[in-house]
Amino acid sequence: MNTPTPAPDGVSSALVHKSNTLVNAIFDISLQGNRLLAFAISKLDPHVPLTPGIPVTIEINVLEFAELFGIDPRNAYREVEATAELLENKRIQLAATETLTGRRSKTRLVHKQDYDDGAGRVWLRFDEDLVPHLLGLQQDFTVYRIKDVYRFAKASSWRVYELLKQFKDLGKREFSVEEFKQKVGVWDSYKVVADLRKRVIDPAIAEINMTSDLLVDYEQRKRGRRIVGFLFLIRDNQGTKTPQERIRKVAEKLDTNADYAPELSAKLHIEYRVSPKQARQLGNLAHAAGRVNDITERLPRIRARYDALDPAKRKSLGGYVFKAVKNELTPKQANLPFEKK
Repeated sequence: MNTPTPAPDGVSSALVHKSNTLVNAIFDISLQGNRLLAFAISKLDPHVPLTPGIPVTIEINVLEFAELFGIDPRNAYREVEATAELLENKRIQLAATETLTGRRSKTRLVHKQDYDDGAGRVWLRFDEDLVPHLLGLQQDFTVYRIKDVYRFAKASSWRVYELLKQFKDLGKREFSVEEFKQKVGVWDSYKVVADLRKRVIDPAIAEINMTSDLLVDYEQRKRGRRIVGFLFLIRDNQGTKTPQERIRKVAEKLDTNADYAPELSAKLHIEYRVSPKQARQLGNLAHAAGRVNDITERLPRIRARYDALDPAKRKSLGGYVFKAVKNELTPKQANLPFEKK
Protein backbone atom coordinates (compact mmCIF):
# COMPACT_ATOMS: atom_id res chain seq x y z
CA MET A 1 0.00 0.00 0.00
CA ASN A 2 1.32 3.46 -0.85
CA THR A 3 1.85 5.71 2.16
CA PRO A 4 1.21 9.41 1.52
CA THR A 5 4.09 11.68 2.39
CA PRO A 6 3.56 14.96 4.26
CA ALA A 7 1.54 17.14 1.93
CA PRO A 8 3.40 20.04 0.30
CA ASP A 9 2.18 23.32 1.77
CA GLY A 10 0.78 24.77 -1.43
CA VAL A 11 -1.07 21.61 -2.34
CA SER A 12 -2.31 20.61 1.10
CA SER A 13 -4.15 23.89 1.60
CA ALA A 14 -5.97 23.53 -1.75
CA LEU A 15 -9.74 23.43 -1.47
CA VAL A 16 -12.26 21.06 -3.03
CA HIS A 17 -15.70 22.56 -3.73
CA LYS A 18 -18.65 20.33 -4.64
CA SER A 19 -22.34 21.04 -4.78
CA ASN A 20 -24.30 19.08 -2.19
CA THR A 21 -26.09 17.39 -5.07
CA LEU A 22 -22.76 15.99 -6.25
CA VAL A 23 -21.75 15.01 -2.71
CA ASN A 24 -25.03 13.13 -2.29
CA ALA A 25 -24.96 11.50 -5.73
CA ILE A 26 -24.89 7.72 -5.69
CA PHE A 27 -21.68 6.45 -7.23
CA ASP A 28 -18.76 4.29 -6.20
CA ILE A 29 -15.19 4.98 -7.21
CA SER A 30 -11.87 3.65 -5.99
CA LEU A 31 -9.57 5.36 -3.51
CA GLN A 32 -7.32 6.50 -6.35
CA GLY A 33 -10.39 7.74 -8.21
CA ASN A 34 -11.41 9.86 -5.21
CA ARG A 35 -7.88 11.22 -5.00
CA LEU A 36 -7.63 12.17 -8.67
CA LEU A 37 -11.14 13.64 -8.78
CA ALA A 38 -10.57 15.77 -5.67
CA PHE A 39 -7.11 16.84 -6.86
CA ALA A 40 -8.54 17.93 -10.22
CA ILE A 41 -11.46 19.80 -8.64
CA SER A 42 -9.07 21.61 -6.29
CA LYS A 43 -7.53 23.23 -9.38
CA LEU A 44 -10.82 24.98 -10.16
CA ASP A 45 -11.83 28.38 -8.86
CA PRO A 46 -15.42 27.79 -7.70
CA HIS A 47 -16.17 31.51 -7.81
CA VAL A 48 -15.58 31.79 -11.54
CA PRO A 49 -18.94 32.63 -13.16
CA LEU A 50 -20.66 29.63 -14.67
CA THR A 51 -21.09 29.58 -18.44
CA PRO A 52 -24.04 27.24 -19.11
CA GLY A 53 -23.47 24.48 -21.65
CA ILE A 54 -19.66 24.81 -21.70
CA PRO A 55 -17.41 21.96 -20.47
CA VAL A 56 -14.32 22.69 -18.37
CA THR A 57 -10.84 21.22 -18.87
CA ILE A 58 -8.35 20.93 -15.99
CA GLU A 59 -4.61 20.41 -16.29
CA ILE A 60 -2.99 17.86 -13.94
CA ASN A 61 0.71 17.83 -13.08
CA VAL A 62 1.32 14.11 -12.63
CA LEU A 63 4.43 14.45 -10.46
CA GLU A 64 2.64 16.91 -8.17
CA PHE A 65 -0.21 14.43 -7.79
CA ALA A 66 2.24 11.57 -7.17
CA GLU A 67 4.16 13.51 -4.52
CA LEU A 68 1.02 14.37 -2.61
CA PHE A 69 -0.34 10.82 -2.50
CA GLY A 70 2.92 8.90 -2.12
CA ILE A 71 2.87 7.28 -5.55
CA ASP A 72 6.11 5.99 -7.07
CA PRO A 73 6.97 8.60 -9.75
CA ARG A 74 7.97 5.77 -12.10
CA ASN A 75 4.42 4.43 -12.03
CA ALA A 76 2.52 7.68 -11.57
CA TYR A 77 1.77 8.52 -15.20
CA ARG A 78 0.48 5.04 -15.94
CA GLU A 79 -1.58 5.02 -12.73
CA VAL A 80 -3.14 8.42 -13.44
CA GLU A 81 -4.09 7.30 -16.95
CA ALA A 82 -5.69 4.10 -15.66
CA THR A 83 -7.58 6.03 -12.97
CA ALA A 84 -8.78 8.66 -15.45
CA GLU A 85 -10.16 5.89 -17.68
CA LEU A 86 -12.06 4.45 -14.72
CA LEU A 87 -13.50 7.89 -13.95
CA GLU A 88 -14.61 8.27 -17.55
CA ASN A 89 -16.47 4.98 -17.26
CA LYS A 90 -18.25 6.05 -14.07
CA ARG A 91 -21.57 7.84 -14.33
CA ILE A 92 -23.67 9.72 -11.85
CA GLN A 93 -27.38 10.30 -12.12
CA LEU A 94 -28.82 13.81 -11.80
CA ALA A 95 -32.49 14.47 -11.25
CA ALA A 96 -34.40 16.66 -13.73
CA THR A 97 -34.37 19.56 -11.25
CA GLU A 98 -30.56 19.40 -11.10
CA THR A 99 -29.77 19.66 -14.83
CA LEU A 100 -29.65 22.56 -17.26
CA THR A 101 -32.02 20.80 -19.65
CA GLY A 102 -34.75 19.99 -17.13
CA ARG A 103 -34.41 16.30 -17.98
CA ARG A 104 -33.08 13.51 -15.77
CA SER A 105 -29.61 12.65 -16.98
CA LYS A 106 -26.68 10.33 -16.40
CA THR A 107 -23.30 11.93 -16.94
CA ARG A 108 -19.72 10.78 -16.76
CA LEU A 109 -17.47 12.07 -14.03
CA VAL A 110 -14.78 12.71 -16.67
CA HIS A 111 -15.80 13.34 -20.27
CA LYS A 112 -12.43 13.38 -22.06
CA GLN A 113 -8.71 12.85 -21.41
CA ASP A 114 -5.69 14.38 -23.14
CA TYR A 115 -2.03 13.51 -22.48
CA ASP A 116 1.38 15.07 -23.05
CA ASP A 117 3.52 11.99 -22.52
CA GLY A 118 6.83 13.80 -22.55
CA ALA A 119 5.86 16.56 -20.11
CA GLY A 120 3.94 14.45 -17.60
CA ARG A 121 0.76 16.47 -18.05
CA VAL A 122 -2.83 15.27 -18.21
CA TRP A 123 -5.96 17.25 -19.08
CA LEU A 124 -9.34 16.06 -17.82
CA ARG A 125 -12.56 17.50 -19.23
CA PHE A 126 -15.69 17.77 -17.08
CA ASP A 127 -18.99 17.55 -18.96
CA GLU A 128 -21.26 20.60 -19.14
CA ASP A 129 -23.87 18.80 -16.99
CA LEU A 130 -21.31 18.31 -14.22
CA VAL A 131 -19.78 21.80 -14.33
CA PRO A 132 -22.68 23.57 -12.51
CA HIS A 133 -21.85 21.41 -9.51
CA LEU A 134 -18.25 22.67 -9.47
CA LEU A 135 -18.34 26.33 -10.61
CA GLY A 136 -20.42 29.36 -9.73
CA LEU A 137 -21.38 27.86 -6.38
CA GLN A 138 -23.28 30.31 -4.18
CA GLN A 139 -25.18 28.04 -1.81
CA ASP A 140 -25.76 24.37 -0.95
CA PHE A 141 -22.18 23.27 -1.45
CA THR A 142 -19.51 21.49 0.60
CA VAL A 143 -15.87 22.53 0.80
CA TYR A 144 -12.91 20.72 2.32
CA ARG A 145 -9.13 20.83 2.20
CA ILE A 146 -6.97 18.26 0.42
CA LYS A 147 -4.81 18.12 3.56
CA ASP A 148 -7.77 16.72 5.52
CA VAL A 149 -8.35 13.74 3.21
CA TYR A 150 -5.10 12.87 1.47
CA ARG A 151 -4.07 10.34 4.14
CA PHE A 152 -7.20 8.21 3.75
CA ALA A 153 -6.37 4.62 2.78
CA LYS A 154 -9.92 3.48 1.98
CA ALA A 155 -12.38 4.82 -0.59
CA SER A 156 -15.24 4.35 1.90
CA SER A 157 -13.50 6.69 4.36
CA TRP A 158 -13.46 9.40 1.68
CA ARG A 159 -17.17 8.96 0.92
CA VAL A 160 -18.19 8.91 4.59
CA TYR A 161 -16.06 12.01 5.20
CA GLU A 162 -17.74 13.98 2.39
CA LEU A 163 -21.23 12.95 3.50
CA LEU A 164 -20.53 14.05 7.08
CA LYS A 165 -18.53 17.17 6.21
CA GLN A 166 -21.64 18.44 4.44
CA PHE A 167 -23.45 18.45 7.81
CA LYS A 168 -20.56 19.70 9.98
CA ASP A 169 -22.32 22.92 10.98
CA LEU A 170 -25.45 20.99 12.01
CA GLY A 171 -23.34 18.59 14.05
CA LYS A 172 -25.17 15.40 13.07
CA ARG A 173 -26.48 13.40 10.15
CA GLU A 174 -28.81 10.41 10.13
CA PHE A 175 -29.15 7.65 7.54
CA SER A 176 -31.24 4.54 7.20
CA VAL A 177 -29.11 1.45 6.67
CA GLU A 178 -30.09 1.19 3.00
CA GLU A 179 -29.56 4.89 2.32
CA PHE A 180 -26.09 4.76 3.88
CA LYS A 181 -25.11 1.72 1.80
CA GLN A 182 -26.31 3.40 -1.38
CA LYS A 183 -24.48 6.66 -0.79
CA VAL A 184 -21.23 4.92 0.15
CA GLY A 185 -21.49 2.67 -2.91
CA VAL A 186 -21.83 -0.69 -1.15
CA TRP A 187 -25.53 -1.26 -1.85
CA ASP A 188 -25.03 -4.91 -2.92
CA SER A 189 -22.79 -5.83 -0.01
CA TYR A 190 -22.98 -6.38 3.74
CA LYS A 191 -26.40 -7.93 4.21
CA VAL A 192 -25.60 -8.18 7.93
CA VAL A 193 -25.34 -4.80 9.70
CA ALA A 194 -22.55 -6.06 11.94
CA ASP A 195 -20.44 -6.66 8.81
CA LEU A 196 -21.25 -3.17 7.51
CA ARG A 197 -20.05 -1.70 10.78
CA LYS A 198 -16.91 -3.86 10.90
CA ARG A 199 -15.89 -3.41 7.26
CA VAL A 200 -17.05 0.12 6.44
CA ILE A 201 -18.25 2.33 9.29
CA ASP A 202 -15.73 1.60 12.04
CA PRO A 203 -12.63 1.73 9.77
CA ALA A 204 -13.90 4.94 8.12
CA ILE A 205 -14.48 6.65 11.46
CA ALA A 206 -11.06 5.54 12.69
CA GLU A 207 -9.37 7.11 9.63
CA ILE A 208 -11.48 10.26 9.77
CA ASN A 209 -10.80 10.82 13.47
CA MET A 210 -7.09 10.14 13.10
CA THR A 211 -6.26 12.25 10.07
CA SER A 212 -9.01 14.74 9.20
CA ASP A 213 -10.53 17.90 10.62
CA LEU A 214 -13.63 16.01 11.80
CA LEU A 215 -14.21 14.04 14.98
CA VAL A 216 -17.03 11.55 14.48
CA ASP A 217 -19.01 9.13 16.62
CA TYR A 218 -22.24 7.29 15.84
CA GLU A 219 -25.26 5.67 17.38
CA GLN A 220 -27.42 2.87 16.03
CA ARG A 221 -31.11 3.46 15.44
CA LYS A 222 -33.29 0.45 16.22
CA ARG A 223 -36.85 -0.60 15.54
CA GLY A 224 -37.45 -3.23 18.15
CA ARG A 225 -34.30 -5.36 18.05
CA ARG A 226 -33.55 -4.59 14.41
CA ILE A 227 -30.96 -1.96 13.46
CA VAL A 228 -32.56 0.35 10.87
CA GLY A 229 -30.18 3.30 10.73
CA PHE A 230 -27.30 5.31 12.13
CA LEU A 231 -26.99 8.75 13.68
CA PHE A 232 -23.54 10.25 13.12
CA LEU A 233 -22.36 12.97 15.54
CA ILE A 234 -19.88 15.41 13.99
CA ARG A 235 -17.60 17.98 15.61
CA ASP A 236 -14.34 19.80 15.07
CA ASN A 237 -11.19 17.71 15.53
CA GLN A 238 -8.76 19.94 17.42
CA GLY A 239 -6.18 17.15 17.56
CA THR A 240 -5.39 17.39 13.84
CA LYS A 241 -5.04 21.17 13.74
CA THR A 242 -1.69 22.92 13.79
CA PRO A 243 -1.06 25.36 16.66
CA GLN A 244 -1.54 28.25 14.22
CA GLU A 245 -4.90 26.90 13.06
CA ARG A 246 -6.03 26.38 16.63
CA ILE A 247 -5.10 29.86 17.80
CA ARG A 248 -6.92 31.35 14.81
CA LYS A 249 -9.98 29.29 15.67
CA VAL A 250 -9.92 30.46 19.28
CA ALA A 251 -9.39 34.04 18.15
CA GLU A 252 -12.45 33.83 15.91
CA LYS A 253 -14.56 32.56 18.79
CA LEU A 254 -13.34 35.29 21.11
CA ASP A 255 -13.57 38.10 18.57
CA THR A 256 -17.07 39.36 19.37
CA ASN A 257 -15.93 43.01 19.52
CA ALA A 258 -15.59 42.65 23.30
CA ASP A 259 -12.22 43.72 24.73
CA TYR A 260 -11.19 41.73 27.80
CA ALA A 261 -7.72 43.28 28.11
CA PRO A 262 -8.20 46.92 27.03
CA GLU A 263 -4.88 48.19 28.39
CA LEU A 264 -2.89 45.51 26.60
CA SER A 265 -4.79 45.89 23.33
CA ALA A 266 -4.39 49.67 23.48
CA LYS A 267 -0.64 49.31 24.05
CA LEU A 268 -0.34 46.87 21.15
CA HIS A 269 -2.20 49.25 18.86
CA ILE A 270 -0.75 52.60 19.89
CA GLU A 271 2.84 51.73 20.78
CA TYR A 272 3.44 48.70 18.62
CA ARG A 273 1.25 49.52 15.59
CA VAL A 274 -0.78 46.33 15.62
CA SER A 275 -4.14 46.80 13.90
CA PRO A 276 -7.08 47.40 16.27
CA LYS A 277 -8.74 44.08 15.43
CA GLN A 278 -5.56 42.04 15.82
CA ALA A 279 -4.64 43.91 19.01
CA ARG A 280 -8.04 43.06 20.46
CA GLN A 281 -7.68 39.43 19.44
CA LEU A 282 -4.29 39.11 21.08
CA GLY A 283 -5.50 40.88 24.21
CA ASN A 284 -8.48 38.53 24.47
CA LEU A 285 -6.28 35.48 23.95
CA ALA A 286 -3.79 36.66 26.57
CA HIS A 287 -6.67 37.29 28.97
CA ALA A 288 -8.13 33.83 28.36
CA ALA A 289 -4.70 32.27 28.91
CA GLY A 290 -4.07 34.29 32.09
CA ARG A 291 -0.98 35.88 30.54
CA VAL A 292 -1.82 39.57 30.19
CA ASN A 293 0.97 40.71 32.53
CA ASP A 294 3.44 38.24 31.04
CA ILE A 295 2.78 39.42 27.47
CA THR A 296 2.94 43.08 28.55
CA GLU A 297 6.39 42.48 30.06
CA ARG A 298 7.60 40.68 26.93
CA LEU A 299 6.69 43.47 24.52
CA PRO A 300 9.88 45.56 25.02
CA ARG A 301 12.02 42.48 24.31
CA ILE A 302 10.02 41.76 21.16
CA ARG A 303 10.56 45.37 20.06
CA ALA A 304 14.29 45.05 20.76
CA ARG A 305 14.49 41.96 18.53
CA TYR A 306 12.70 43.85 15.79
CA ASP A 307 15.05 46.86 16.09
CA ALA A 308 18.05 44.53 15.85
CA LEU A 309 16.96 43.18 12.48
CA ASP A 310 18.76 44.22 9.31
CA PRO A 311 16.74 47.27 8.12
CA ALA A 312 16.54 45.72 4.65
CA LYS A 313 14.74 42.69 6.12
CA ARG A 314 12.32 44.56 8.34
CA LYS A 315 8.65 44.53 7.51
CA SER A 316 5.98 46.38 9.44
CA LEU A 317 6.43 46.62 13.20
CA GLY A 318 2.78 45.75 13.76
CA GLY A 319 2.97 42.58 11.70
CA TYR A 320 6.17 41.50 13.43
CA VAL A 321 4.74 42.08 16.91
CA PHE A 322 1.46 40.36 16.08
CA LYS A 323 3.26 37.25 14.86
CA ALA A 324 5.66 37.23 17.81
CA VAL A 325 2.89 37.56 20.42
CA LYS A 326 0.78 34.99 18.62
CA ASN A 327 3.71 32.55 18.74
CA GLU A 328 4.16 33.27 22.46
CA LEU A 329 0.53 32.29 23.01
CA THR A 330 0.75 29.19 20.80
CA PRO A 331 2.22 26.10 22.45
CA LYS A 332 4.19 23.82 20.19
CA GLN A 333 2.53 20.54 21.23
CA ALA A 334 0.28 20.77 24.27
CA ASN A 335 -3.33 21.91 24.13
CA LEU A 336 -3.84 25.62 24.46
CA PRO A 337 -4.41 26.30 28.17
CA PHE A 338 -7.70 28.04 27.44
CA GLU A 339 -9.17 25.27 25.30
CA LYS A 340 -11.52 22.72 26.78
CA LYS A 341 -10.01 19.27 26.89
